Amino acid sequence: MKKVLLFFTAFMASSSVWAAQCRVDVKNEIHLDGSKVEIHRADGQVAKLQPDNNVVIDGKKVNLNDEQKSQVGQFRQSLNQSVPKVQKMISDGLTLADGIIDDVATSLKAPHAFDNLKQSVKAYSDKIQSRYYKNGEFVFPASSFDNMQKQWTEEFKKAQTLFSSEFLTSAFNTVATSMKQDGGFNLTQLNNTMEELKKKMTKQLNDHKQEVEKKRDELCDSVDDMVEQEQSLHKKIPELKDYQVFTI
Repeated sequence: MKKVLLFFTAFMASSSVWAAQCRVDVKNEIHLDGSKVEIHRADGQVAKLQPDNNVVIDGKKVNLNDEQKSQVGQFRQSLNQSVPKVQKMISDGLTLADGIIDDVATSLKAPHAFDNLKQSVKAYSDKIQSRYYKNGEFVFPASSFDNMQKQWTEEFKKAQTLFSSEFLTSAFNTVATSMKQDGGFNLTQLNNTMEELKKKMTKQLNDHKQEVEKKRDELCDSVDDMVEQEQSLHKKIPELKDYQVFTI
């Protein structure tokens, strides 16, 4: 059953934080509001990529030509567009998880058997996302890939324990109640039913595995593109080198 529950925690964690799954470090904290980009250094200095594609570093505007502004705009838009992409992945993941859970519940003739599990998956997703939203902005802190992986692993273990417990409890209670209503409790039959339930859910997850991996790969490809855009931007605007976002 452990393998079955990996899907929910792995998908929600990986889609919530793209940099935790794509092999990059985030050198300086970034703030995104859908239009501008702010890059915050540890010493408090800030570089702003404005909606009009001007650059302000520590309160001073940098003189840019049209070509430089064009590259600022490309990088600024790519960063901001990554947020709704992640949000859509999370939404798609919740829909997929709910569908699989509902299919299992239907097979037990108990459509609401796993409502608590569905609520827990949703709450887990909301909890992960809330860490990165402050005052209407998406805020991603500076962190290394290794540190992000460590944090993800710790969160993964907690969520896995919670989801496994809720799934097994709900499934056991539903099957046991049904057996009693049908005339008696049979431990062998209960074990067989639980095993069939596990196989059914595992098949559902495997059927969607390629879809999930494809979305993750597409997300990492977009991060790779942003890394290249930033490297090109630094060649055109050297002042931004001290406000680097990505390192690989």
